[in-house]
Amino acid sequence: MPGHSSGRAAGSALRAGSLAAAVVYRCGAALAQPAATPIPEEPAPVEQGPGRAPGLRGGAPLLHLGARDNALRTSRFGWTTSATTDVFGLGGELYGVDGERADMSFSLAPRYSFVSTKEHWAWVGTDVTLALELTDSDVPGEGAVPLADLPLQAAYNYTFFQDGRGLLLLGGPRLAVLFPTSAASQHIGVYARTRLGLGALGNVPLLEGAWLNGAFFSAGGSWQHLFSQATTPAHGGAHRPRQDPSGEVLLDERLSGRFLERDRLSAGLSFWVNVWGDLSVGTTWGLGAGFRDSPSDGECVQTVTGCVSVEPRGSSTATLAYTTFGVSLSYPAADIAWFELGYDNTASTVAEDGRRPSFFYSPGAQLYLTMTLFLDSLYAVATAPPAAAR
Repeated sequence: MPGHSSGRAAGSALRAGSLAAAVVYRCGAALAQPAATPIPEEPAPVEQGPGRAPGLRGGAPLLHLGARDNALRTSRFGWTTSATTDVFGLGGELYGVDGERADMSFSLAPRYSFVSTKEHWAWVGTDVTLALELTDSDVPGEGAVPLADLPLQAAYNYTFFQDGRGLLLLGGPRLAVLFPTSAASQHIGVYARTRLGLGALGNVPLLEGAWLNGAFFSAGGSWQHLFSQATTPAHGGAHRPRQDPSGEVLLDERLSGRFLERDRLSAGLSFWVNVWGDLSVGTTWGLGAGFRDSPSDGECVQTVTGCVSVEPRGSSTATLAYTTFGVSLSYPAADIAWFELGYDNTASTVAEDGRRPSFFYSPGAQLYLTMTLFLDSLYAVATAPPAAAR
């Protein structure tokens, strides 16, 4: 009937409207729910070891920490030319030409890092150095063989702190044994030298930007001991050629009264400030003490005319103190090479003539120019995939 049809239609419309309202309500509730909180991404790990870790600028970190964190970390090749200030006519006094000296040296320092993690770094290595004197020298034992004493080195460093801004502190012990491969050591009867030290390295970020962006320092102390054939220079084959009145060449024993330095204690501090970008100004300060052997009571040398007491040549002081001062200007090139121009003065606090040289200057003060190639960086470039190289 018409009435019943109208009622059924109205009921159907009501049910349809309720269903639509329910759908709209559910959708609205779903849309009103807050979005799920995204999982925060972990920060990128801070590179450990390489000199180009975040916040490290200048060439000093490349030299002491390594340009790349690979097995050859801190391995390097160096070229240095140095000359005493007398060669350039500099100095407060005229000491004569006897002290003038100029040298050129080449060094290869391969190192193998067998442990290199976030906190621990250990390596072994050596340093092969050829030192060529560019001036004439009449000192026996120098100039015959340009090879310097050959060291075998080992070191361990623990990272106490490092952050992403460049604040860094690490340090640890190091040990070296030097073998007498140089003619100078062979002429005084050296068996070996040992060196035990403790050092620390650190970096402090300064200002943001290019100017005064950071400072790097290296500090430490060491003890060196000499193992030798005698207390004074002695060598079975240490003969100097001389001529008798007829012109015949004779070989006689070489005698020297200077007692050898048996032990040496030293401490030093070097730091570099980046004045602009990677251009750094550095300085070095050091103190040391050498302990010589001394003659025994009643010790003498038997000669044809009798027994002659042994007296040291030059200064008879058993303990000698010395100081070190240096200043330099350096700049790294593309993390591959480091160039340094500097001045260095290492001298005894009491000279041979009894005078006390200045802390900042002595007749042995030197000007030098150094170029260092970082082999760890060159190895990383050579072994990088072509895509990474581009």
